[in-house]
Amino acid sequence: MSDIPKIKICGITNINDAYNALDMGADTIGFVFYKKSKRYISPEAAKVIIEELRKTAGKNIKNFLSVKRNIIITGVFVNEDPENIKKIVKELDIDIIQLSGRESSDYLKELDIDKKLILKAVHIKEESDLDMIYEYKKAGVNILIDAFVGEDVYGGTGIPVNLNIIKQLNTRDLILAGGIDPDNIKYIIKSIGPYGIDLSSKIEDLPGIKNYDKMALFFKNFRRASYETAR
Repeated sequence: MSDIPKIKICGITNINDAYNALDMGADTIGFVFYKKSKRYISPEAAKVIIEELRKTAGKNIKNFLSVKRNIIITGVFVNEDPENIKKIVKELDIDIIQLSGRESSDYLKELDIDKKLILKAVHIKEESDLDMIYEYKKAGVNILIDAFVGEDVYGGTGIPVNLNIIKQLNTRDLILAGGIDPDNIKYIIKSIGPYGIDLSSKIEDLPGIKNYDKMALFFKNFRRASYETAR
């Protein structure tokens, strides 16, 4: 995996935010199909955006997890019926399936999708929660670490993960979410160096509405920190 973290911009709800995220350097963009989320988008609305992106995509190939494609789309689901996930993934041409709920190892078997294409969110509060990471790794899926905020809260809160808890892990194959912004990205890259960074709320004006100045500053600081770390 590359020494420069991959970037996922999540909570896309409109075409302009999608274009800006990709133009600024996002390796994948995420659409949230969880109805209780403030960043929920219906599959029908997301399909319109994705089809437009596919039509206008350039030839530059991106790389995220095991996917190589000029536009890489992530669909975010929470405790969703496996058959519905497979239906949405097929109809919308989604590349990566992010599971952000309480999906079990048995659920993964029922989903019956290539595990290399699955990103399982694990919400961390204390050291004992790391056991979940080991469990899902044994199941063969990719891991995204986010902060535990409360029961039935599944991300997008802007609350950071306690990095001291996860420093004992090999973070080179993990994706980190939770409270990441232009100010702390340098510390994150230098202290744990994750495979990927997932951000949403800290580059928004409102839930689902991105702020392009914040996004541009993030990528500026991200690239500077990546360069300094690689030297």
